[in-house]
Amino acid sequence: MSNRIGSPCETCECWAPVVGTILILVGIFDLGFGAAIAAASIELGQLAGEVEASSGLIKIGHTLSQVTGGLLQFGSAEQGAVVKEVLGELPPVWISLLLAVGRILLAMVAVVLGVALARRFQKAVLPLSRWAIVAAGWGLISMLFSIGLYSFIGKTSGVSAAGITVLLDLALHVIWPLAVLWRIRLARIL
Repeated sequence: MSNRIGSPCETCECWAPVVGTILILVGIFDLGFGAAIAAASIELGQLAGEVEASSGLIKIGHTLSQVTGGLLQFGSAEQGAVVKEVLGELPPVWISLLLAVGRILLAMVAVVLGVALARRFQKAVLPLSRWAIVAAGWGLISMLFSIGLYSFIGKTSGVSAAGITVLLDLALHVIWPLAVLWRIRLARIL
């Protein structure tokens, strides 16, 4: 039995290099996307810490501003109240960071398995099918925890931006791994 997908005497098994190459490209894109989400989570964590440290002063300033009808403005109490409200709508920072790290790890595994599949290594098929199941599950979990983020994007950028974000997330993190799994099952090489 050969260690490669396809052989010179069989018909061309061109799906393996094609799917492997796409897997590499999507994995590299997802590495960048995961790194950006991790960086944003860290920044949001720092901002949340600063807002929490100033929480009492923000409440006092906001209350005085409302009582005086806006005559007395203490610093940026109104802006602080808005920032606090916005941060309350987003998922907790530690969850966003955990989801981003998971996305980065799955993307690195996808690149490695994509290289192995592009080289037609038979032994990459079983780990790739396991990766596809885990990646689709992680994508669904990630989307469920990101509902607050989608809502925030919808409020700030419009419903179409939120819809595009949801569709992109669904396609990249759920449908694509399931398509890879379907293609492996279709080839019947497990």
